[in-house]
Amino acid sequence: MDPLAAADPVQAEGNLQSGFRGHDEAEDGDGSVEYQPQQHQQRQGEAPQGQQVNEHGGLYITAAPEDAHSGIIIPLRNMINEAYALDIGRKIRAQQRQAMKDGKFIGARTPYGYLKAEDDCHQLIIDPVAAVVVQRMFRWASEGAGLNTIAVRLNEAGILTPSHYKKMQGKITHENLLGSGKWQTRTVGVILRSEVYTGDLVQGQTKTVDHRQVKADAEEWTVVRDTHEAIISREQFAAVQEILNQTASRAKAREINAYTPNLLKGKVFCAHCGGSLHRQRNIRKKSDDVYFYHCLSQSRISKDACPGVTIREDALLDMLADMLQDALDTALGQYTLSLAELPRQAADRAELREKITSRKQEIQRLRGIVRSLYENLVQGVLTKDEYFDYKEKYESRIADLAVEMEQLEDGLRTMDAQVEQHRALEQDAAQIKTDRALTGALIERLIDRIEVSHDKQVTVRYRFQSEFETYAEVLEQCRNM
Repeated sequence: MDPLAAADPVQAEGNLQSGFRGHDEAEDGDGSVEYQPQQHQQRQGEAPQGQQVNEHGGLYITAAPEDAHSGIIIPLRNMINEAYALDIGRKIRAQQRQAMKDGKFIGARTPYGYLKAEDDCHQLIIDPVAAVVVQRMFRWASEGAGLNTIAVRLNEAGILTPSHYKKMQGKITHENLLGSGKWQTRTVGVILRSEVYTGDLVQGQTKTVDHRQVKADAEEWTVVRDTHEAIISREQFAAVQEILNQTASRAKAREINAYTPNLLKGKVFCAHCGGSLHRQRNIRKKSDDVYFYHCLSQSRISKDACPGVTIREDALLDMLADMLQDALDTALGQYTLSLAELPRQAADRAELREKITSRKQEIQRLRGIVRSLYENLVQGVLTKDEYFDYKEKYESRIADLAVEMEQLEDGLRTMDAQVEQHRALEQDAAQIKTDRALTGALIERLIDRIEVSHDKQVTVRYRFQSEFETYAEVLEQCRNM
């Protein structure tokens, strides 16, 4: 076991970046209007009539209910309060910008490889355990190892991911902030691209625009050199950036044709590890590009994480067309034989409507009886105890009938919906038989999940099967009412 496995690298993705980002800058502090509290001759803590001293020594305008002008004064007070709050926000952002210019770290969590100094939360110091991992990652990258390779090596060595390392340190406690526990290429890429490891602080890389976090332009960033001890030399960092840029350029150059639509997006999973299968294109110069689905567990996590799955997209779509046709024929056949015969269906609908009408009439009759009970109470025919006893019994029966009527109406709606579903499925089945073309809309409508095994065995969970079962259960319940 790697001695570094006892440590666990720090922040995953967002956490990794938080250390080299400043707080958001959506606007300039220039031109802000400072709210000046008014001066008064009243005793301390007092204010003139119609005004109130706030906690900052300023005044809020108030209006008594009897004030004839309260409709004007109250909105004015709100405007003053809002202006005061905006001014405070501007001052805070101005202080943050100044802190960044002074080379102070203002992030909530430090970048992986660094800690906050005990006597100064704005000063970064080296985490000796995580720093070794960072140095190792840069060394591997400078030797030509790709992001995937580095991620696999870290996982195989048992090195904790940044977020789980933070959890071990007690700096992350919420489970939602933790990743999968496995190093990913994105996390590796974020670390290798971060100038913080050269001893420089780069903050203010994001800003808030219309209440949304957006990436700021490079000229808006705040960069301060030599603010803390470096983990990586500037020369090694520059060399790694050159390698990463060259790799990205080669990959971009290979992207000659646009990707075809991914009809199975979010549907295909590994039958062994449960991970989603990655769609990858094999570019061919003399023929059409070929697409594959394969499991990334071996290449990005560890070689022993999964036996591996690889299947051509065209072969998978062809298999799905056959499987869908068989499943639809079976489901539609069962439905037709047991539920969808027109005479029986018409009889079921008529029976449901008759039951609904009967319940409505009975409810109206019982409500009339309840009204007559009160008249009998007033005329002295019934005592008060008798009145409430009868009233409770009739109203209880009315409530039961209302529930039954609602269930019957749901059954009728379910029947109508199922008829439409049946017709749609018949059209889908006919389309597949005719041209075997699977569209994204058809797959989304019919298929819930696809699992592929190492030996290319395909298992499909269909959406329409449960709908038929639900229909049968609802209809049988209504028949017994």
